[in-house]
Amino acid sequence: MNTICALCGTPLTSTDMLVGKNKLADGGYLCAECFNKAITINRELTHNLHQFYFAEITGMFLKSKIDASQNPGSSPYSGSSNYEYDAPTRLDEIKDQIVALKARLSVLANEEVNELDKVLDHNERLIAIAECINLHNNREGIIFSTQWRVIFMDKKFLGGVVKNEYTHKDITSLDQVENLLYSVLRVNTRGGAVEFKLHNKSDGRSFCDIVNGQIREPDRPFHQKATEPQSFFQNVQNTAPQSISNQSASNTPKNSSEDIFEQLEKLGKLRQMGVLSEEEFSIQKAKLLERL
Repeated sequence: MNTICALCGTPLTSTDMLVGKNKLADGGYLCAECFNKAITINRELTHNLHQFYFAEITGMFLKSKIDASQNPGSSPYSGSSNYEYDAPTRLDEIKDQIVALKARLSVLANEEVNELDKVLDHNERLIAIAECINLHNNREGIIFSTQWRVIFMDKKFLGGVVKNEYTHKDITSLDQVENLLYSVLRVNTRGGAVEFKLHNKSDGRSFCDIVNGQIREPDRPFHQKATEPQSFFQNVQNTAPQSISNQSASNTPKNSSEDIFEQLEKLGKLRQMGVLSEEEFSIQKAKLLERL
């Protein structure tokens, strides 16, 4: 599979790959044109682009365009190279929405993201998005919601797009179950339920809160509340899976011994990896044993 530019989706040449300076912290690359635009925005990127993530670079481009729109006489790019200001495309607008949501998408999701302008209507806006695996067919892609529908999308290896769509009118609710390292999102529709394994554990909670709120109040103007990304270390602090319902702790049945022993085994692996210290391991182990 050809490597493509993380920003514009242009296939990279062998020369682009050999330069080395145009590689991002999350493994993506910039084509020569996007790299030149980036370093005119921030000269320091010439030497330390590898320390920046895709979302950070996209944010720099977005800020540059906003500054240019507020100062019509100025160029969105400063420096020796002269670039004309291009009006943002529909795909640019969608990527800006992803940045505003502070979505944690890896470079592997770029192919699906670059197809969003062909999937979304002109007046649709993203309100939630996450990387996932469709547990019905084990296809890997992205799941996202607009103000009207939830869509799972996967870019085929040989071209084309696999898309599963669920309108908000047909969805009765969304719920999720958190595991130690990931969460499973369940979309309950009038015709049944479909489940998705989300790569980032905390994405399930925010996805449910946002979409359930939209389903309950479809005519209410949507205001996305920004949430700070959590580190891997923060994600493993709460080892107890969250209940799908909001029942009190006293009404929630204890986990089976098999589930608890499985989580103890995972805790041991995290300690061996150095993610948890001996003290942190002991604390979490004690909490699990109390539930036996």
